[in-house]
Amino acid sequence: MIVKKLARMASSVSITAGSLSPPRHTVIIGGGIVGASTLYYAAKNPIRGKSSPPSRLTLIEASSELAPGASGKSGGFLALDWHGTATSSLAELSYRLHREIAKEGNGGERWGYRAVETLQVNIDTTKSRSKCPKELNWVDPSIVTSTSTLGSSDTTAQVTPKHLVEYMVEAALKHDGVEARLATAATSLDLDDQGKVRGLRVRNPQGQDDYIECDCIVVAAGPWTGSLLNSLLPGDSSNKVPAQMIRKGKTIDGSRAHSIVVRGTRPTTEHCLFTDMKYVPKNSAEKHVRAGAPEVYARGDGTVYVCGGSDDVALPKTADEVTYDKAQTAKLVEQIRVISPEILGESATIEKEQACYLPGGSFNGPLIDGSSEHGLYIAAGHTCWGITLGPGTGLVMAEMIFEGKALSADVDMLKA
Repeated sequence: MIVKKLARMASSVSITAGSLSPPRHTVIIGGGIVGASTLYYAAKNPIRGKSSPPSRLTLIEASSELAPGASGKSGGFLALDWHGTATSSLAELSYRLHREIAKEGNGGERWGYRAVETLQVNIDTTKSRSKCPKELNWVDPSIVTSTSTLGSSDTTAQVTPKHLVEYMVEAALKHDGVEARLATAATSLDLDDQGKVRGLRVRNPQGQDDYIECDCIVVAAGPWTGSLLNSLLPGDSSNKVPAQMIRKGKTIDGSRAHSIVVRGTRPTTEHCLFTDMKYVPKNSAEKHVRAGAPEVYARGDGTVYVCGGSDDVALPKTADEVTYDKAQTAKLVEQIRVISPEILGESATIEKEQACYLPGGSFNGPLIDGSSEHGLYIAAGHTCWGITLGPGTGLVMAEMIFEGKALSADVDMLKA
């Protein structure tokens, strides 16, 4: 079993928050940004810290690494004010938390946190307009027909999300009673006659069945949340728990999106670009005009992240089984070579070609809900905003578990 840190055993908790008794042992299912954020803020929660010993926290991840899905392969674009009514409060909180975590953990160096300028860039290779801002000196100016500002360094930023997830788990593990188990898959949920969580059955790295005694479960499995809930709560067992929340959670699935990471021949600038392209590829025998709308995120480490190319390939059973379509990533390579032929052209290095699944359900926005009576919580379905909303989601989930309600943001519209 891969265990980051052995937990101290706790048989009881005597501290209460009002009439709420904190759980003795909380298991968080999912090692992406939401699960890691929940672990991070739960470990620091003052109510948990007052118990002696602290109530236990265990994060489990079915893969052998943290952030094996979208949290490890997404672009890490952050936006403060691009959100609707339901998520605006959470986004404001989360954007602030990103800054705080970066300050605490040297995020600029460790996970590439930085403020960025964000532009809409319209490109047409069949016209010559030269409407490119001078500071965008790595983009071919002759093909830019117009640009507009979408966000400033006050309202948009970026991270390399996998490194952020790793930091948050590492920081949480410094607290007593916290552990993380990789290559550990949840298989069934054990409920008492009243529908209260009393344990979780898992399959360990050796393929053996283990039982974790716990009284609180957080399902934060991204696009696998729906299939996991169907597995953990099959048939009549789901009647014991909050029906509407479980029903909604079971609809969460994923849509596949492709990306590449390119290392240019020289550094770029602090910009994220949302493009609209009409182009004819250079050195192509075909001369018909093609269209594309890749998102282009220049990173501080000298690489550029390019994403687009979604399709409807079904979600596999695990993150380790995710594949990508070479034709989709080839389009992204073609497009970035048009956008930046000198820096990101044929002399550049394609470091990664990949795909991930963005989680969503039969509803708008994430599902952030739970029942202290049953000890069951869900935090999933964040679509493309998982990295932006991750820290805020983790904080309010920790508050819901240990303090009975979300205190730092209004998430009422995100409940079932």
